[in-house]
Order: sequence, then C-alpha cells, then structure tokens
Amino acid sequence: MPNLFATSALLLLGGGTKEALGDTETVDLDAVVVTASPFVKHKDELVVPASELTGEPLKRAGESSLGATLSGEPGVHSTYYGPGAGRPVIRGFDGDRIRILNQGTDSFDVSQTSPDHGVSIEPLFADDIEVVRGPASLLYGNAAIGGVVNVMGKELPRERALASFSGQAETFYGSVSDEKSIGLALQGGQGDFAWSAGFLDRQSNDFEIPGFAESAYQMEAEEHEHEEEEDHEHEEVEHDHDEEHGEEEEVFGVLENSFVDTRSGYLGLAWFGDRSSLAVSYSEYDSDYGVPGHSHEHGHEEEHEHEEGEEHEEDEHEEEHGHGEEAVTIDLDQSRFTLRGELIDPVDFLQSLELDLTFGDYRHRELEGEAVGTVFERDGYELRLTGVHSPVGDLTGAFGFQAKVDDFSAVGEEAFIPSSETSQYGIFAMERLNQDWGAWEFGARLESVEIDPIDASLADSSFDTVNASAGAVRRLSENSVVSANLVYAERAPNASELYAFGPHIGTRSFEIGDVSLGKESSTSLDLAYRLTAGRVTGEITGFYSNFSDYVYMRFLDHEELEDLYGELDTVGLDVFQATAVDAKFYGFEVDLRYHLIDEADRAMHVDLLYDQTRATNESFNTNLPRIPARRLGLRYEYAFGPWVLGAEGRWHDEASHIGPNQLPTDSYTLWGADARYRMYVTDMATVDLFVVGTNLSDEEARPHTSFLKDLAPMPGRSLKLGVRTSF
Repeated sequence: MPNLFATSALLLLGGGTKEALGDTETVDLDAVVVTASPFVKHKDELVVPASELTGEPLKRAGESSLGATLSGEPGVHSTYYGPGAGRPVIRGFDGDRIRILNQGTDSFDVSQTSPDHGVSIEPLFADDIEVVRGPASLLYGNAAIGGVVNVMGKELPRERALASFSGQAETFYGSVSDEKSIGLALQGGQGDFAWSAGFLDRQSNDFEIPGFAESAYQMEAEEHEHEEEEDHEHEEVEHDHDEEHGEEEEVFGVLENSFVDTRSGYLGLAWFGDRSSLAVSYSEYDSDYGVPGHSHEHGHEEEHEHEEGEEHEEDEHEEEHGHGEEAVTIDLDQSRFTLRGELIDPVDFLQSLELDLTFGDYRHRELEGEAVGTVFERDGYELRLTGVHSPVGDLTGAFGFQAKVDDFSAVGEEAFIPSSETSQYGIFAMERLNQDWGAWEFGARLESVEIDPIDASLADSSFDTVNASAGAVRRLSENSVVSANLVYAERAPNASELYAFGPHIGTRSFEIGDVSLGKESSTSLDLAYRLTAGRVTGEITGFYSNFSDYVYMRFLDHEELEDLYGELDTVGLDVFQATAVDAKFYGFEVDLRYHLIDEADRAMHVDLLYDQTRATNESFNTNLPRIPARRLGLRYEYAFGPWVLGAEGRWHDEASHIGPNQLPTDSYTLWGADARYRMYVTDMATVDLFVVGTNLSDEEARPHTSFLKDLAPMPGRSLKLGVRTSF
C-alpha cells in the first residue's frame, strides 16, 4: 500500500488528455473491428459476429491473463489455470481452434499445448481487444476454426503523433493477493515520425479463496478411491495416506502457489508519408508464476511405491513425498520483433497494400522447486500480405498471402510432445457485393500445412485444407440489421494430436496422439440481429456447427489402455487418446444495452449478457468435456460529471451436460461494483481515481471450462484501488 500512495502522489503531478465523459459510448454506431474484415470498418456492416473491448470497459476488465480479461464478453470464457495462465474459450472451443494474435500476427507462445501455459500478452498494454466469434479460418488459417482474439497494443504506432510527448501511467493495489502493479506508456513524435515506449511491473502473492482448494466432489471422489484401495494396501500405509490427505484438506482460505510476477516492456518507431507508412516494434515479456492445484510427481510416485514392500515403501515414500511437494512454477521469457508497412493507392487497381511481419522467440522452464523439469521453446516468423482492391462497380474485396514457420522443442521429464517444425502457407480472397439493402459477401482460402518431427523415427505429416464462406448482411431499418454467414472449414491436426505420448502433469493426464488422424471439417452457420441505434442497442446471435472427424482427447479406461498399448506407467494419471468423432456445437448469445439516460453531461444504461453453448459427441452419444455452462449477467452504470458508478452480477449455471470422467460443477454468482472519479488537472491533463470490487459475496466459484476447477477455485472477495493518469 505505501508504494501505491507514493506513486499516486507522483502521478497527481502529471497531466492527461481530456477524454469523453467516462469513456462510455451509449450508442456504438461507429464501432470498428478491423480483425473481422480487411475492408469493412463498422460492426453493423459485418457478416461475421465480432465484438471489441476497448476504453473504460477494457481498463475495468483488465486482469493478469488474457482469458480472465475477456471472460465477461459474450460467448467468451477462460480455461482458467490460476491467475498466471488463462486462455480464451469461445463457444466451447479452445486450444488450437482459437488463434491468439498480437498486433494481427501469432502470439508465438505455447499456450495452445496446455492450459497451464500462459499467453505471452500483457492485457494492460492493450488499446483494443477484438474477438471474432465463430470460424475465422478464411483470413487467419485453419487454427482459427473456432474464432480469433486479436490484441491491438500500444507498442506499434499506427498513426501520426497527436503531441510531441504524451503518456499514460497507472498503478493499483489488489487486496485478494496483495497485488501491486505499476505501468507507464509513453508516445510522441513530430511531423512524419512517431515513437512509443512502455514498461510494466506486476506482482501478486497467493490469493485468498472462500473455502477449501478442493471441491466437495473432489474430496468425495478421493474418499471413494481410498475405500476401494483398502483391500489392496496395508492398513498402516492407508492410515498414513489418509493422514496426509487430511493435512492437505486442512489448507483453507489461500490457494497455494498462485502467485504471479510479470515484467513487460516495449519500444516502437514509425514513419508516415503521404501515401505510405512503416512501423517497427520490439517487446519483451517475462513472467514467473505458480501452477496451483498440484505438484509434479505427487500422487504418481506415491501410488507406484505401494507396489513395493512395506519397509522399502515407507523410506521411499518419505523421500519422494518431499520431492512431490515441491512447488511447480513456470519461468517464461519471450521477445518479439514486429514490422508493419502500408501503401495507399500503390497502383490503379489497389486501394491499399499491407505487410505484417513478426519474429518471435519464446522459452519457458517448468521448475520443481529449484530443479528444472522441462524446457519448452518456440521460435519462428509469420508474414501476412493483404491487398484491398479498388471497387469494380459495386464489388469490393481483398486478397492475401500468409506464411508461418515455427520450431517447437520440449526437453525434460514431461516432454510429451516431440520437437518439430511446422510450416503453413495460405492464400485467400474475399469479395463484397454492395446492394441498396446491404451486401453479399463470399470468399475462399487454400492452405498447406506440414509438420516435420525432429525424431527420424516419426513420419512427416502434411495436409492441404480448403475454407469457403458465403454470407449476407441486410439493413431492416435505420436502426436494425440482420446477417447470416455460412462457412465450410477444414483444420489440420497439430503436432500434439498426432505425436503426443507421455505424462502431461499440467492436466494430470497421460496423452497419446494418433498419427493416422486426418483433416477435421465443419459446416457452420451464424445468424445475427443487431440494433445499432435507439433506446436498445446490441446484438443477438445464434450459431450451429456440424463437425466431421472432430479431434478431441478421449478418456481411456485401464482395460482399453492395456488392449491398445499394453502395460504403461500411468499410475495416478488419467489416460487420453486423440480421437476423431462427429460432433455438434450450437447455442446463442445476447448482448444488449438499454439506454435510460443519454445526455451530454450524464448517461445511464443497463447491460444484459446471456450465452449458452451445447456440444455433443455424436459418435459416442456423449457430451464433450469442459463446455461452458449457461450464463446470465446484468450491469448497471451511471456516469455524471466526474463520476462513473457501476454494479453488476453474473450468474453461472451448474454444468448439466457433463463429459465422461468429469465431476459436476455447481452454479455460482459473482457480484461486483466499481467507481471512478476524474480530475481535470489542466486542459490537457486528467487523473482518475478508481476502485473495483469483485466477488463481493465471497462465493466459491469454479468455471466448468477449467481443467483445474476441482483443485483451484477462483479468487474470493477483492478490492482493487488505483490511480490512472494521462498527460
């Protein structure tokens, strides 16, 4: 707390750029979502469902992980593996079906390989986060078959500087984990040149939880398992095991090993001509965070030792148990170099030509105490070249080329995915035929994917995928629009789904790939109704996706495992095999705002959020695992003078459609409130004082999308106090 107040005093001496009242927009007529289309700039003209988190809502929602930051958006949830690792889940899709982009190109991390691997993007540096809900593989490749999240940050200058020197600074304190954060973003320039620079440091300790880390269902399952083991284990050993389990259960009120320590910085330079621009940036992201819910080897070593003699087991158990209790942490480091160039009207038939190029170098070490367990590395580049052609009558459109090459390696005890090189090359084109009533839109993409394992005993895999879409947007009135989009998409299996074989302690599993897997294909339909102006604004969307050869990790029982692979050392781990099945996803989303007051000096509105997703395994007549439960949210906000006041509640239903080998998830409601007071220090200076309260009822909350839901609940009651300034 002293650091917060000391920094606050310094920031009060600064200034800021005067912003509109509360940064709130009561009617989003001109919302821009550039990720969804290279030539359509307004949300109400889009064929695909898309949303944008920016301004004050983004600042209020900002968390240490990208998934947690976006988890309040319609159709978006989080994998939630503690505060250090959380990847967005869109309509039940996660992992390698959701592309995470930083400035329009790959994030170059390994978050898609495991939920305990963090996304290497700092949400607090974001200006906008754009989300495409549904297939976006036409523009961004086969790994975007479920959607895209694009973080547009401050690092890369995209326009001329408005002042020779300006900036923003923010610091806050969070009570639930003794979190302290301080960040500074500077920008400036003169004439045709612009620059940007920033730095952030955030530290938090283990956070407080309302009760036990383990859920009641987990405790019950473990008790049942222990009862079954009584006939096979010595009474003394069972007694000792129960005592240890009881000691673990006595840990109450704090989620052990849930700390986060992150540092991030960047430098960007840009040059702007009359009809051209060139920008470059370099950024560093370093994060050390704990992996809560387990310790590597814990349980696995214990149960394996039960097979030995009692005397040997007691000595060995004491040694291995000490090792098993070592805290598991991840030390993550990444550097990125990004270049963006644009030409306006370079030739007669082109309106614009944009080049995006990124080099990424990623490495993280999984530590067991002080010992290095496994090292994951990924480096490579992505290049995108997009051209928007000049109108031909009522026809406008874009075309492009994309290439991505990356090297992945994993070395150590848990290198369950072999090292490999993946190359992807794609070409795409999309056209829009404008009509008096709206527009038709259609497009196609061809892509080639090749995965080359370093291990010579593993065969290369190559796939050619096809994506095609056709849609329309129709204006019903001045205030309402309907859209429909039909997409056929194919996805190539990734290296993990093809070649994985070994223990994956992050998810307490033993994963087995299948080199015979083919392409996954889907046919998807999105329907949307949008209200763009008036007393009620927002969007209602329905979606349906039918998959053939959908790849998921199927649970294998002991008999199936032995029949397929013989005896494997999988004690204490669930076994999953990559399997192709037919699957269906369907649901709908409601995101509406009711404007109670919309005046120059005050505004009041109520937001309604509802989403629901259903996903079934048609081949086995079961439910797919970790699909979000339905959710209902309400938010009230009132802005007047220098004040913005808000209150909200989000109800998450119990999981009623549970996948095989999953435990139930209870319903929960998260209540929150926030307030902001703005001071205009000078005509060009603002200072905001803010407080944000989350989970005010201190309720136990366990997202059904999380692998860790039965071992690590979400944080308890928290207050965030901070100050933000612009100058």
